[in-house]
Amino acid sequence: MRNPAIIISALFLVVAALAAGFFVVGDFLKEKDVDAFGRNEIASNGNVQGELYPGDPRTEARLVQREDERLIYVRTVASAARWRVDGLKGPYRLRTDSTFTLVLPARETPYTVADLLQLAPKAFVRHPGGAYLLSENIVVLPGANLSLATAKGAKSLDLRLESSAGSFVSLVALGGSVTIAGTKDAKVSITSWDSTKASPDFETRDGRSYIRLIGGHAKLSHARVANLGFWSGNTGGLSLTGTNTISPFKPAAPPPKPAPQDAAIAGARLLSDKQLETLHPADEDYSVVTAGIDNAVFENNAFGLFAANARDVAVQDTAIRGSLVDGLVLHRFVTNAAITRTTSSNNAVDGFTLGRSTTGVVLDGVTAQDNGRNGVSLDGRPLSDGPNAVGTAVEIYGRNRITGSTLKDNRRYGVEISGGARLRVAGNTFEKNQVGVVVNHAARDVVITGNKLRHQKEHAIAIREAGASAVVSKNLITGADTGVYVRNARADVTANRLAGISNHGITLRGRVAGTQVAGNTVSGYGSIAIWAEESAGGAVGENNLLGWQPEYTLQRVANFVFQPLTFVWLVLGALLLVTALSGGRRRRTGTIRNPYAERVPLTSLSKGILAPEEIGERE
Repeated sequence: MRNPAIIISALFLVVAALAAGFFVVGDFLKEKDVDAFGRNEIASNGNVQGELYPGDPRTEARLVQREDERLIYVRTVASAARWRVDGLKGPYRLRTDSTFTLVLPARETPYTVADLLQLAPKAFVRHPGGAYLLSENIVVLPGANLSLATAKGAKSLDLRLESSAGSFVSLVALGGSVTIAGTKDAKVSITSWDSTKASPDFETRDGRSYIRLIGGHAKLSHARVANLGFWSGNTGGLSLTGTNTISPFKPAAPPPKPAPQDAAIAGARLLSDKQLETLHPADEDYSVVTAGIDNAVFENNAFGLFAANARDVAVQDTAIRGSLVDGLVLHRFVTNAAITRTTSSNNAVDGFTLGRSTTGVVLDGVTAQDNGRNGVSLDGRPLSDGPNAVGTAVEIYGRNRITGSTLKDNRRYGVEISGGARLRVAGNTFEKNQVGVVVNHAARDVVITGNKLRHQKEHAIAIREAGASAVVSKNLITGADTGVYVRNARADVTANRLAGISNHGITLRGRVAGTQVAGNTVSGYGSIAIWAEESAGGAVGENNLLGWQPEYTLQRVANFVFQPLTFVWLVLGALLLVTALSGGRRRRTGTIRNPYAERVPLTSLSKGILAPEEIGERE
């Protein structure tokens, strides 16, 4: 019969070896998974990130082009009409596409709701419930101000822009100003409206009403702007798109004429085709746009609030939510903007986007939450990397900062910094993003300090890509897979406190020349506190690692078990245990017997000492 002790000991050794091998591989894969996240991040997300746009790209792009042509036609006429049309005074009307465009020229006093009722009695109508419906386009020229404000004693102003399958209208300022002013107790609401469905227009495929300022000034207070815009930033909802130069263009043929019965519409004068034939294009120069916005709500627009070629844009105490693309976008050449106490949430892509050539922007006390991609995206890369057709400069941009803000539950990053210089992320709170802060695309002179980063799913702070550099100091990081991750970049990682880390406190990978890691307090229960085995050029100084406890994986157990002396003692212990168990089993199943049964006196095995005569007698 085979010895059961030998069999059990052999099985023990096999199981121990398999377990050790399994966890060695498991720990290796874990390390590679974290690295693969950083390496394949852009490819895995692709160019389209967040929630996909629900509209029709081909149709909507054509509608954007058609809107541009309409506005060019209007400003071409406007640039010469006052000088070439006899007796033209005050507002007038143009045929554009299947509707009209009401043009408001300069005057000293603002145009009001009451003026619109007189100028467009058939196209600006008050419904029995008190809401106003606008069914033709409005253009505000330089020197004019359209004021949409709640009347004295009114509870609110509800303005609806006709937007149905057949057509949609817009409100555009060509150098003029627009004021949308409510009060705390009497707010202004502007939304698209589909009269055929008696509801806001939720469909973008056939276009949707929008508000746009090209130059001039926008002022919004205690207003709600909802369900506006489609496809592009210019037509995205409320758009502030100043420009330094506009090249007028006159179409080869005038736009389609409306139905004959509309030609005699009352109100503002309708210019005839004969009068328009005498007009010629003239250059018009509009300045950049400026804006002041407070206590506003932008809801369910294509882009919540879009700005380009703008300066001195101030947004405060405002909420942006449910946008089909981004929440607040500062796209091109936006300078000296201040965004304070503003929330951007539940947008399909980013909460706040600062595009290339945007400088001097402050995000202070903002909240970016539950967005489909990043809470805040900052792109400071050059507009061009060499000679180009229009001579665009190759300079990088920056001087932007995010302070005192909250960035939480965004599906990708809390803040992504792509290129740029002199950028500051300070005193913010990050919670439950995939990664808290990412610095890449050669961004330099980035300061990340005094932030609280809680429970990021992967890295709390990641500095990566050749040329990227950052100072990471005095941050409190808790509950991440990796606290600070530096790959092929340079970073000064000093005086940070890291706790509850599950893998590495600080990781250095690749070429990290000039990187310093010192003065950090790292605690957690992971693999290695500071991991720099696959890096070159970095310097790891003194750090407080007393709170770090290596994770008790089977790899560590296997390493402990297979120490020579430990292995011998474990085998001996197993043999003794098996022997004791097998002996006990025999005692339980057999009978009780004398242990000295085979060692008895010889006298007990014979008849004893007998006399000779007794032997005979006994026989």
